[in-house]
Formats: sequence, C-alpha cells, structure tokens
Amino acid sequence: MRTISLKSNSPDMAIPLLMNAIDREKRILIETLRKTREKINKLAENLGVDVDKLMKGEVEHTEANDMQLIELEGEIEILKHIEAELTELESVEICK
Repeated sequence: MRTISLKSNSPDMAIPLLMNAIDREKRILIETLRKTREKINKLAENLGVDVDKLMKGEVEHTEANDMQLIELEGEIEILKHIEAELTELESVEICK
C-alpha cells in the first residue's frame, strides 16, 4: 500500500471533509451496484440466460437477441468496474 500526502491550511477541517466525501462515494457506489445487479438479473431473466455462461462465451448470439446480450454484457462490465472502485475506496485509510 502506498501513502499519499495532502497539504491543507486547516487539516482539522479537511480530514472530516475527506472522510465524509469517501463515505458518501461508498454509499453512492453501493446503491449503484444494487441497481446494476437488479438490471443484470432482469435482463438475464428476460433473455433466459445464465450470466456465468454468457461471460464464458457459451451463450449463442442470434439476430433476435444480439443487442440485448450486448447490453447485458455491458452491464456486467460496468458492475465489475464499480466493484473495483468500491474495493479501492474501502482500502483507503486516512491517517491523522
């Protein structure tokens, strides 16, 4: 883990502000994850596909389902990105 230094004229004010901003961002990401998972589940259910099989390339794209499968794959990639962001934020430690 690397250390990042920040300079402030008022560290007693800056630290709580930074902590609140990080907590707020975590809450936003958690809510976004919830909504994204709901969308993935709904799309997968409507298409009748297994998400794991889709991501392994085991689901056939047809002319009828191609755009919906691409949308589902995109939502899964978004989910992975948001999960990575949340993991990174959860690893942040503010030292006083």
